[in-house]
Amino acid sequence: MLRTIACTTRTAFALVTLFVSFAAAPSWAQGFDVPEGFAVTHADDLAVSPEWRPLMTVRPAAGEFAHLSAVHLRQVTGVVEHPDDWLRDRIALELGPMPDTEDDWLSGPDSPFSDPVFDVLRKAIPELFAMAQRLAEVPLEACDDPTTGHNASGSFRELYCMFAIGPIRQYTVLRLQSVDGLWYFTEIRTMNERRLRHLLAIANSFRLDTQL
Repeated sequence: MLRTIACTTRTAFALVTLFVSFAAAPSWAQGFDVPEGFAVTHADDLAVSPEWRPLMTVRPAAGEFAHLSAVHLRQVTGVVEHPDDWLRDRIALELGPMPDTEDDWLSGPDSPFSDPVFDVLRKAIPELFAMAQRLAEVPLEACDDPTTGHNASGSFRELYCMFAIGPIRQYTVLRLQSVDGLWYFTEIRTMNERRLRHLLAIANSFRLDTQL
């Protein structure tokens, strides 16, 4: 069952709508179709930057690794002259805090270690994760060339990256899209390939609706 979510500073729970108003123009609402099991907030954006305004974040509602999986939607402040270069300049590896116990490493739908093959790595995984956290930037060799994709609001440029450190995988998908003169930046991050498919489906539902 899907519920339609749009971001706002005035709605606290399921329906979140953020309005962008400007002179002699209609108001707009940006949003996603968000399935059961995911939560929405307009105050959960770790990558603070003067280059954008955070609109909303969608992430799993529960689980030890929920903080590792998210779709961040932002409105770019200004015009992007070279979309592909803009996306490449924003590649960074952000893993967030580590779970507290060894059991947490191998449980949950967002765990990168949910496969039984990782059982033998129980003691090594925290060390590998700590090593990954020390990386501030990662090379673009881990990324494909930018491509053009399409969603409910038109076309976008996308940069897909997969970073590997031992058995750890970090999937990062960055999208940049211009709709009616405004630029939107969508950042998708997860360490679980199955969860990536869920997050991409949410991101694909992005739309910009006129508010009368």
